[in-house]
Amino acid sequence: MIEPRESLALFGCEVFDPDGQRVGIVGQLFLDDHTDQPAWITVQTGLFGTNESFVPLDGAAFDGDTLTVAVRKDVVRQAPRVSLHDGDLLAEQERALFLHYGLEYGVIPSQQRGSEEPGRGYVQAVRLRLRRWAAAG
Repeated sequence: MIEPRESLALFGCEVFDPDGQRVGIVGQLFLDDHTDQPAWITVQTGLFGTNESFVPLDGAAFDGDTLTVAVRKDVVRQAPRVSLHDGDLLAEQERALFLHYGLEYGVIPSQQRGSEEPGRGYVQAVRLRLRRWAAAG
């Protein structure tokens, strides 16, 4: 888990996948809105870092210089493209990213837990889970 005090040091560091392949450079950091913990980064990829791909920080390790994420480079490259120039993420974009990486998204309503209607699945969270973090100064 990446600690909040390490967050500032993530910006601009190199990102590697579990196999040691270079994925790109950290561009932006997103916090989980419920916990205020670092949850996702964007990685600048492509020629001259012209593309940004979202990558979850679940299972990531930071050694002070480089970040090793738990997902392979090819999975990052296949992630849904999200334009950050239009403002914050839309709920559909956020959901697509969570699903692409096989992460749980949404909540199970309390009335469905243990009810006779199992399998109704998750309900989309009312508000977004991720918010962009901007360093002051």
